[in-house]
Amino acid sequence: MKTGWRVLCGAWLCCLAAVPLRAQEPPAPQPALPVEAGDAWITTRIRAALVPLQRDGSADVRVRTLQGSVTLEGTVDSRITHDRVVELASRVRGVRDVDAQALQTGAIAPHP
Repeated sequence: MKTGWRVLCGAWLCCLAAVPLRAQEPPAPQPALPVEAGDAWITTRIRAALVPLQRDGSADVRVRTLQGSVTLEGTVDSRITHDRVVELASRVRGVRDVDAQALQTGAIAPHP
């Protein structure tokens, strides 16, 4: 019985040896993240950061980005909110500078 088992195992190993093993291919390289974020990405990230302020009615801000320079326009309810908006915008990766001269402080008209 032991001899039969050895023959069976030997035959099976011969079959495995006859099947060529496929070489494992290296994983495809992942695209590198851009060193600098694009203007659309920056604008989107800033708009997302401002959603809570706009939702509670303390800010109505439009964002434009050109080559990493951000321009903020609109209205905020206080100087504290103004400073918070500028801080949130300047924290986004890729932002070179923030221009908030067109950001007014005062009453915000409700959206219909």
